[in-house]
Amino acid sequence: MLIYIVNFLVNMILGWMLLYPQSCTSITNNSSKSVKILNRRKAIYLTITALQFGLLCGFRSFAMAYDTAAYLEIFNTAPSSWNNILNNNLYIEIGFSVLCSIVKIFGGSFQTLLIITSLFIIGSCCLFIYRHSENVLLSVFTIVSFPFFYSTFDIIRHFLAVSFLLLGYKYVIERKPLKFLMFIFIGSLFHKVCWLFIPFYFIFRLKFSAKNTITALIITVISFVFIEDIAVYLSDIFDKSSGVEDGWINSFGGGIRTTFMYLVIFIIALILFSNLKEKTTKDHVAMNFILLLFLFSVLFINARMMTRFIMMSIPFLSISMPQILDSKRINDKLTYQFCFLGFLLIGVVYHIFMLLTNWQNVVPYIPFWENNNYFIPDLEV
Repeated sequence: MLIYIVNFLVNMILGWMLLYPQSCTSITNNSSKSVKILNRRKAIYLTITALQFGLLCGFRSFAMAYDTAAYLEIFNTAPSSWNNILNNNLYIEIGFSVLCSIVKIFGGSFQTLLIITSLFIIGSCCLFIYRHSENVLLSVFTIVSFPFFYSTFDIIRHFLAVSFLLLGYKYVIERKPLKFLMFIFIGSLFHKVCWLFIPFYFIFRLKFSAKNTITALIITVISFVFIEDIAVYLSDIFDKSSGVEDGWINSFGGGIRTTFMYLVIFIIALILFSNLKEKTTKDHVAMNFILLLFLFSVLFINARMMTRFIMMSIPFLSISMPQILDSKRINDKLTYQFCFLGFLLIGVVYHIFMLLTNWQNVVPYIPFWENNNYFIPDLEV
C-alpha cells in the first residue's frame, strides 16, 4: 500500500511544482508565450504521470488483480505465428487475441503484454486529459482517487476499448462522427462494450436542463426495473453473457453508498453550475457527464455490472469537474472553496477506501520479480 501512497504524493507534488503558481484553470487571458510554456509543462507532467502509473501497473506480479490468470490463459492460447494470427478460437474479441500474438511473435512475454497495455491505457487517458482538461492536476487526482487507475490492473480489455473512446473524443467536439465511429470500431475489437458509448457523441449536443435531467431520471428508473430484460437483449446483440446467471445483473450490487457519493458529487457540480457567471457549451457537457455517472451508480444498486461503466466513465469526470471548478467564473468565492474542498475530501476518502478494501485485488503491491514465488499454472494449449 505504501508504494501507491508515495507514488501518488510524489505525482501531486511534482504536478504542483510544474504547474503552479501559474494557473492551469484558465489561460484565455495569458499571452501566447505563457500559454506555450504552460502547455509544455502540462505535457511534461502528464508524460511523467503516464510513465509513473503505467510502469507501476505494468511491472506488477501475475498474482495481482482478479482476472490476471484469465488473461494469462488467453496469452498462452493465442497463436504465436503470422500464419495463424487470425485463428481466434478464444472467447474474446479478435483485437486482443492479435495483440497477444504480436507480442509473442516478437519474443515478448506475458509481462511484456502487461507493460504495453498499462502504458497505453494510462497514456491514452493522460492525452485525453491534456486535450480536454482545464486543470490537469485535478484531473490526475480524479483518475487515481476514483476507481479508474486501480481498476486498470484488472479488466484490461475493457480499458483498452475505452482508451480508443478517449482518443476519439476529440472528434465529438469537432463534430466528425465518422472519425469518432472509427475509434469506436477499433475499441470494439478489444471489447464490444465500446459500442455502448456511441451515445456519448450526442451528449455534447444536449443542453443541461431540468427537463432533460428529469427525462434521464425517468429512463433510469425504467431501466432499473427492467434491467434483466435489457441485459438479455444486449447479450444477444453483442454475443456476450447477460450477467443474469452469475449474479452480475438483477442482484443487489451493494451500491447504495456509491450512489450516495455520486449524488453528492452531482449536487456539488450543480451548485457550481448555478454559480457560474456565464455558462458555456462545455459547462453543459460537463454537467451531462456528471449526471450520467450518477445515473450509472443508481443502476449499480440493481446490477453489479454497472460498476464497470462507472470505472470507465471516470476520465469524463476528470475533465468535467475541472471545467466547472473555475474560480474566475464563480460568483461566490466561498461557494467555490467549499465545493472544491468538498470534492477533494470525497476523492481522498474514496482513495483510502479503495486501498483499505483491496480494490480489484491490488493490495499489497507485488512486483514482477516475485512471480516465481507464486504458483502460476501452465495454461499453454
